[in-house]
Amino acid sequence: MFWGLKIMPGKTYTQKVEYPFKVTMACLGQEPVLGRHCLFVRVEEQDYMLCSLNFGQNEQQSLNLVFSPGEEIVFHSVGKGPIYLSGMYEIDEDDFDSEEDDEMDEDDEMYEDEEEDEEEEEEEEEIDEEELKKLKADAKKAITKKEKKAAAPAKEEKKEEKKVEKKTEKKAEKKTEKKAEKKAEKKPEPVKEEKKVTKKKTLPNGLVIEDITVGTGARAKAGKRVGVRYIGKLAKNGKVFDKNTNGAVFKFNLGRGEVIKGWDLGVNGMNVGGVRRLTIPANLAYGSRGAPPDIPPNSTLIFEVKMMTVGN
Repeated sequence: MFWGLKIMPGKTYTQKVEYPFKVTMACLGQEPVLGRHCLFVRVEEQDYMLCSLNFGQNEQQSLNLVFSPGEEIVFHSVGKGPIYLSGMYEIDEDDFDSEEDDEMDEDDEMYEDEEEDEEEEEEEEEIDEEELKKLKADAKKAITKKEKKAAAPAKEEKKEEKKVEKKTEKKAEKKTEKKAEKKAEKKPEPVKEEKKVTKKKTLPNGLVIEDITVGTGARAKAGKRVGVRYIGKLAKNGKVFDKNTNGAVFKFNLGRGEVIKGWDLGVNGMNVGGVRRLTIPANLAYGSRGAPPDIPPNSTLIFEVKMMTVGN
């Protein structure tokens, strides 16, 4: 998974490492700011200089820094312009259970429950028919016995026959009512689906925002720590260069320069459960340098982002 950070001079960026990640590149921004730019990292209260950059001479520097969980690190710089860091998270996705598999398991359990309910209803219907047959047979036997009694008047036999028939009809009605009540109780309540719309707007800076699904959960704002899933593609040919679709969600602090500018602007305002498509021009992504080898220079990027969590 991609990792990035924009470092402004005179500011410190403190982070306690949650997941192992590697820093592979440091480079200057698009605006030419003359002078020397020095990048430092502080580990265990000790400062280490990582590189020195100058416009027109050495504007970028390859790095190979790996940070492990539990470490507390502080990035800072000296100079007049920003320094951009990029790299990758080194997360083993096999260590996490796939949320999609969990959802499939839940669906399978639901279908099994429905099949068991249908079998129980079929058994109840068979039992009801057998009981009705038995009741009718008992009624006929009772009538026959009454007919055999020579001392009993014919009127009494008819009254007894009507009583048995009424009793049989009442039992049958009660069975039918109970079965209808059970079906009514088992009928699931309709699930409220999230509103699916497609709202598209283009900002003056060229960023295109399309809301595919409007979420109903907590709202993402600048300063909040958000968790997302995403798929990143090149607008030119649709090639996928990065994605997070299972395992641990990708988390970052919104509006603090930890991701590309297009993300800080485009993700702001989403609600948990929402899906948004971002078309990000090169000036809000990786500019004229790109992010070799996956992202060529001056590349427009398309991200489909789903908001999973919004924290403090």
